[in-house]
Amino acid sequence: MKSPKLTISLPNYNHACFLSEAIESILTQPYKEFELIIVDDGSTDNSVEIIEQFARGDSRIIFLKNKKNMGVEFSLKRILQHTTGEYIHFFSADDRIFPMFYENTMNLLARYPDAGLCCSDFATLDGITGTISEKCFNIVDAPCCFSPSEIICLLKKTHFWISGFHSIVKRTALTEAGGFKPGLKWHCDWFSLHVIAFRHGICYIPEAMAALRVLPNSYSSAGTKRFSEQREVLRNMLDYLKSLEYKDVLLMFQKSNILSIFGKNMLRLMLANPKYVDFLSPRLIWSIFALECRKIVSPYAPEGLKVVYRDIHKMIAKKYFIRKYGSTKLTKQGKFI
Repeated sequence: MKSPKLTISLPNYNHACFLSEAIESILTQPYKEFELIIVDDGSTDNSVEIIEQFARGDSRIIFLKNKKNMGVEFSLKRILQHTTGEYIHFFSADDRIFPMFYENTMNLLARYPDAGLCCSDFATLDGITGTISEKCFNIVDAPCCFSPSEIICLLKKTHFWISGFHSIVKRTALTEAGGFKPGLKWHCDWFSLHVIAFRHGICYIPEAMAALRVLPNSYSSAGTKRFSEQREVLRNMLDYLKSLEYKDVLLMFQKSNILSIFGKNMLRLMLANPKYVDFLSPRLIWSIFALECRKIVSPYAPEGLKVVYRDIHKMIAKKYFIRKYGSTKLTKQGKFI
């Protein structure tokens, strides 16, 4: 039997209320050349019943059950052990993909086979109201490919974001990146995807193709709020970056200023431990200061003012790319003119 081009990873724990919608959104995609590996992590709701019903009706679904709750890292590792696809999408039961996500991303990856992953703009889905808000970066006007050096500029000048739910990653590139490293918990996919981006470059689609459901008690949201656990995760991340395994991307993480997104927790960690002082820079400190100020002001700022701020930021970033590359208008091949 021919191996599928794409593996879709779907770990689940007590998300029965979202499962049917998530699985149906995958099975109804125009792109059909995939396998869907679902791991239930000891759910106590009716998740298993829902998954088994779908698995009986579609041979592309591979259903694995953990004997007890083992955590997301364990489930992802188990999925990777069963993966046969050339590319992988790491999907969550509480997130959503839009029509043509797989078709568009796989077509772009076929045009740029050396790229380590393909990501898109995305949207957020309010877990309470159901409101969908698109997060468009407004950098380029058509699908394209960014080299590692271009990604450094992109991350430094914009709020560009790479995460698992809106990305499809090359399996060999993920293996070379060490898979999902132990101890990184809710940031394990973020870390590996950025290692891949800095080593191989990325494809990018300037259109929202997936939505992140924002829930106060989600795995990542709850985890980042537990200060002691979050600090340990960030410490593990910095230790990995200082190891020989990631020596080739250490400078890229520093030059791109991407570590500033972890805010004051990251700054405190760097200041408290002498071995992390070399991560500090004036740009990093300023970016963290600005981020924390925005967090304080944002709840009280009028929505119109927030829109103006985002538009100005996007305009400045776009002008930067015009100066650097000549134009943000792209050819059909996705290269800068």
